[in-house]
Amino acid sequence: MQTKKVLKIAASVLLGILFLWLAFREVEFSEVVDSARGMSWSWILPFAATTLFAHFIRALRWEMLFTNKDKVPSKTTLFTGVMFGYLVNIPLPRVGEVARPVYVARQVDESNSKIIGTIVLERVVDLLGMLLLMAFVVVFLVADPQVLSRLFGVDITSSETQINFILTLGKYGLFAAAGLGLLLWLFKKAEEKTEGKIADFVHNIQKIIRTFVDGLLAIKELKNWPLFIFYSLLIWVFYITMTYIGFWMFDMQNVYDLGITEAVVLTVVSAVGISIPTPGGVGTYHLFITKTLLILYAVPGATGLAYATIAHAATLVIIITSTPVMLAVDKYLLMRKEGEEH
Repeated sequence: MQTKKVLKIAASVLLGILFLWLAFREVEFSEVVDSARGMSWSWILPFAATTLFAHFIRALRWEMLFTNKDKVPSKTTLFTGVMFGYLVNIPLPRVGEVARPVYVARQVDESNSKIIGTIVLERVVDLLGMLLLMAFVVVFLVADPQVLSRLFGVDITSSETQINFILTLGKYGLFAAAGLGLLLWLFKKAEEKTEGKIADFVHNIQKIIRTFVDGLLAIKELKNWPLFIFYSLLIWVFYITMTYIGFWMFDMQNVYDLGITEAVVLTVVSAVGISIPTPGGVGTYHLFITKTLLILYAVPGATGLAYATIAHAATLVIIITSTPVMLAVDKYLLMRKEGEEH
């Protein structure tokens, strides 16, 4: 098991290095440095404040999922848990999703599995939010032929291109249907040969589901749905604002006419990039943001990479510096509370 974990971490690090190389390979590093030097550093403070507010709102929304009113953690503990999870995610992708509820569970003497269940529910809500934003992005892209032409490298408005696209889509659709049919047939054959193993697998899945069921059922206990939805929307508003503030760091709102719509597109792209398990989103974020800025908005690679590097580094620095402070504050408040009770 230990070897498996080491291999996973190694694979994650190598993946991050690969994406970093892909991001930097076509750009002169000196040009990236020059672009970074020309940025407006006065926007770093608003960027940091927006980042912390986004995480605090996440903690407030998380608080609403605790159904056992006798064991609801304090807002400080929840915020610290959120920050601690992000801190752990930097060297160990995805581990922070477990570290966050475990930290909070220890503070309130609650079941780990139950609190992990609330994290699962929270991620489902986040996924729904991202899908809605992705739908907006798709509509935006389809509605702008110039953007589509830059994206695919051809004149998307010509009838010849449209016919070729439909034919290609149909061809790949047939291949996908045939492949799916083959997979279903192979699965059926494998199931016939390994009936006992399949049953064990299903049983294990059922156990996992039961472990999380209490946390997932917390959604039924919500007393204030409008507030929960408001918090969920506000988190995304802060994320989009972080992206938009980044534009002002590099004067992109004037030079490349980037506004809120473009910030929404980049926020969705960054969310997809960060979802790939590399340490702290290193590499994936840089590549996805740089290529999106270049292909969709004609932002030079060096400028786009400088933007991605500064925004990503600032986020990591905020997490690395603020989390130890929050851990100390939370520990102090918990000790003081215990002293008052005794």
